[in-house]
Amino acid sequence: HRPQAEAIRGAVTGHRPARPHPSRYRAGQTVLARPECYPAEVLETKRRLRDDLAHRLQKGESFDALVAEFSEDEETKKRGGDLGYFSEERMLPELFAAAQGLRVGDTSTPIRSRLGFHLLRLTEALPAREMTLPEASPEIAATLANAQRADTLARLR
Repeated sequence: HRPQAEAIRGAVTGHRPARPHPSRYRAGQTVLARPECYPAEVLETKRRLRDDLAHRLQKGESFDALVAEFSEDEETKKRGGDLGYFSEERMLPELFAAAQGLRVGDTSTPIRSRLGFHLLRLTEALPAREMTLPEASPEIAATLANAQRADTLARLR
């Protein structure tokens, strides 16, 4: 790992300004899956359910309770719908755009993406800032590893 650590240190100290850390958001979601192969009537039923859930939230029902009962994304459902922190590069464009338009604690209007019908509740928003070396290291290591793989593949051809 010593050569990699030196490469990371060189990548950071040799390139100023420091790597920017993009705006990040943390949100919970409830999602109703909608694969393209679903019949139109199933998709319409899911769209209506999503709209009903949005209405129930407006009337004061618990976001967490609706996630637990209705969300079809088993991975986020286990965490109360929590998507963790995400930036534009690591989120569906529709969900990222919705997060940008919310204040912490707000719930989005119904969202449709290629994966399904969503409702998003923003739990935290972090502004863009300069990353520290420990924060930047995993990203730099991944970039260096990808470059190394690409170089190896190019030499094999």
